[in-house]
Amino acid sequence: MSARKRGVAMQSIAITLSLVVALLSTQVGYAQEHGCTDVDGRHALDQAAVLRSWDALYRSSKLYQQCDDGAIGEGYSESIARILVDHWNTLPRFAHLAVKDAEFWTFVMKHVDATLETRDVNKISKSARTQCPSALHALCNDLAKQADFALKEDLSSPQNDKRLALHG
Repeated sequence: MSARKRGVAMQSIAITLSLVVALLSTQVGYAQEHGCTDVDGRHALDQAAVLRSWDALYRSSKLYQQCDDGAIGEGYSESIARILVDHWNTLPRFAHLAVKDAEFWTFVMKHVDATLETRDVNKISKSARTQCPSALHALCNDLAKQADFALKEDLSSPQNDKRLALHG
């Protein structure tokens, strides 16, 4: 790769990361401004891991985004993995909601993370690269990059060292 192409690629990555940081900062500010009540936390925990459609996930994220942490956050990650892995054909619906609401795009992307099973993250990455609807290449590219980041994060985590020691 030429130096010019590397420079353009690095600039593109920097712009993408800046956008993600800005969007995540918006969510953190909201959570700090609107705390998670005990009732909201119980409701969010009850549903976070069992949502199986983009519309249900969207509604829950809007109702309980202030509770998106810890076990609730891991539940949302699991729901997102299940939708992407088991219902990939619904990706256009996610794209529609993400265009309508950029915070939802951020919410979904941040939950494609190292808390997920490696096989699910690998499947998300593979689907994004090989089964992407033609009109959604940018979204698929973002999903593939996020999945790759989650895999790298998982490999570098101290918990991974413990899993390797137990299974090695």
